[in-house]
Amino acid sequence: MKSLRWHLFGVVVMLTVCGCRSNRQEAVTSLTTGGAPSTTGSVQTTVSGAHYSLPESLVSLNKLFLEGYRQRLGVVKSNTSPIIVANFNVVILYWNGTAETNRAIPDIYHALKTVAHVPFGIFLRVDPYADKDGGTVPDEILADLKKYKESIGDAEASLSGAGYSPAQLARQQLILGASKDYINGVIDSGKATRKELSAFARKVGPLMLADANEAAAAQIDMTHEVVMRWKKKVPPEDWKRLVVVVRGPQMPRRLNIFTQYFAKVLGEQGHDLGYPLESRHLIYAESISKDRDHLDLMATTIIDGDASEAFFGDRLRLSRDVLADGAKEHLKHLNFE
Repeated sequence: MKSLRWHLFGVVVMLTVCGCRSNRQEAVTSLTTGGAPSTTGSVQTTVSGAHYSLPESLVSLNKLFLEGYRQRLGVVKSNTSPIIVANFNVVILYWNGTAETNRAIPDIYHALKTVAHVPFGIFLRVDPYADKDGGTVPDEILADLKKYKESIGDAEASLSGAGYSPAQLARQQLILGASKDYINGVIDSGKATRKELSAFARKVGPLMLADANEAAAAQIDMTHEVVMRWKKKVPPEDWKRLVVVVRGPQMPRRLNIFTQYFAKVLGEQGHDLGYPLESRHLIYAESISKDRDHLDLMATTIIDGDASEAFFGDRLRLSRDVLADGAKEHLKHLNFE
């Protein structure tokens, strides 16, 4: 069983690396055959080395490997139990022939996240036009900012019913108030200076991180309640064989909140291959969603780096889970027995 679990760890990597084609004349990738990424329709590509040719005997030989690998996949998946899949807002337990799904994120998480995103959204609109002397903000961007201002006003009126604690409520009011003040300045002048945009970002940055920390604690508490209930239900000998798969995109992989939490649950040392805490029992299934592509990932890296520098004074802060710090601190206070 130990070898089966270890084999599962390499499935995604091996299928990616060894994604051999049985058709000898199949194109290598959409880029090399002239297909453009979904978000960059104007990109033109040229075909270069798009085809390859192998003796039929080698193709047949490789088919034997692929068939054996597929068979082994089925054996490993059917013999690995229990498994927990953590998929952003839900956790799923596969055990004893059943699958049980539970929420992992409470409403307060979303309430905190929504307000923390407001300054970020303003930054995304203004940043391209801000310069030292005050760049002119286009009319369409000013119109967007006016809509943002109206939406902030509507949100302020409903804050009291969103489930915030008194301290959280006061913080949301500070974030939204500072955001409105900054928007008013840009709308009135029609210009954006780099100094004023930076001052706004640095003012609200700590408040945004405070929201992130408390959102992390709320997510961990809901997840912990579910997982500890499962731990009591699953026999100890089975629980020792637990494998956890965390599904998520690339950017929050480093010190991902679920990775941190389940590392505590498993009590296993990471394998030190680049991402902290991941191990043969704790696997991060990195993915790109269907409506995005590899160039979206590139652009996200650049955008988040710019924003991270502006709000937090650390260009790499958003290269790890924004919930990482809050998760690390909150996990110190939980009982995993």
